[in-house]
Amino acid sequence: MKVFERATRFWHQHPRITDGLIIVPLLGLTLLLSVDSLTVTSFPVIVRHWPQWVLQTVIITILVLHMAPWIFRRTNPVASAAVVVVGSLVHLFLGPDMVPSMIMVVLTVQNLAHLAPMWASVSGFITALVGALLFAAKMAAVPHFWAGTYSQGELYEGPGLKYALPISIPVIALVVLFWAIGNVQRTRRIRLETLQTRAEQLRVEARQERELAAADERNRIARELHDIVAHSLQVVISQADGGRYAAKTNPDIASNTLETIADTGREALQQMRRLLGVLRDTDAVETIPQPGLADLPQLIATVQLSGLNVTLHESGETGRHIAEGAELVLYRIVQEALTNVSRHAGNNASATVTLTWRDTGVSVTVDDDGQGTTETDHAGQGLVGMRERTALYDGSFSAGPKASGGFRVHAHLPYENG
Repeated sequence: MKVFERATRFWHQHPRITDGLIIVPLLGLTLLLSVDSLTVTSFPVIVRHWPQWVLQTVIITILVLHMAPWIFRRTNPVASAAVVVVGSLVHLFLGPDMVPSMIMVVLTVQNLAHLAPMWASVSGFITALVGALLFAAKMAAVPHFWAGTYSQGELYEGPGLKYALPISIPVIALVVLFWAIGNVQRTRRIRLETLQTRAEQLRVEARQERELAAADERNRIARELHDIVAHSLQVVISQADGGRYAAKTNPDIASNTLETIADTGREALQQMRRLLGVLRDTDAVETIPQPGLADLPQLIATVQLSGLNVTLHESGETGRHIAEGAELVLYRIVQEALTNVSRHAGNNASATVTLTWRDTGVSVTVDDDGQGTTETDHAGQGLVGMRERTALYDGSFSAGPKASGGFRVHAHLPYENG
């Protein structure tokens, strides 16, 4: 099977070599066996007194012009056909009645129908039909003589022009048959080329989809890393600042502060390991449920350790389900918003987290009474990540300073079937 595949691949990659390997030995064999025998046959009267070596030259010319163009019939089918037409004209006016290379005429018609442009295919078909009629007229009406040593150039007349049409019918039938075969091959070739083009398009689209999916995954991982690192480091920094001052007056408070820092660091490290383990795509990765809305009280308790006063309010009934992963989105939005409050709201700021279950979906709102920063102050991965996460679930997001002072972050995600 591999040998056949290699031969097929070589056939398509080197058309002139493969066609030459077929036609050149065949041409040599035809020249060897046919030249002498064809000089002892009937010729048109126009070459009656030509010496035998000239007749041999005519026969060789016809055979070469008919068969040699097959070498480049796939790379340049129109030029190949033009050379065959020249050989056919030489045969029509000067050559013997029959030569074995005449089969190349109908093969050329087939090749034009298969590989050449449509205008060349139709032109070749019409030319071959006209040639068939002229060949029949020559056989029926032109005087011929029998060449050879023992014939002494004796003339004989054809049956008459009225027999030209019956004589041409078999040749015309062959031309039509081979032209039809070539058109069938053309249709199949075009279909295969269309399928190959479509397959290539599908490969390109699949590669683009993989690249887009990889980009989306990189963005998702970047958001996760930002949420984990930014939130944990903010708690650690706040605790470290407070512990540094408390250590001067109350060592016990400093000890508790260091314990909180260690716990926060360990939790962040655990989440980082889990995220990186998923990237390694190993079955041994520890699987811990992603945080959701039920984990908001624990999140707020952790944030309060940094000194920020946070209050949680929840209203409505949880009778319907939001899309899978949507709870993680809302959790991360609250986490990022509270981290921004710790960074930008200033000292003695407080925040309120409101979780509302509505008829259309779930909303979270994070308000603070800080020093009234602008959205530009919060710019970066934070707000961008919030908007991107919300958009993934067809939700709405808004963030900006309040008229009464402070900053507000609001996100709404619809129910799974609502």
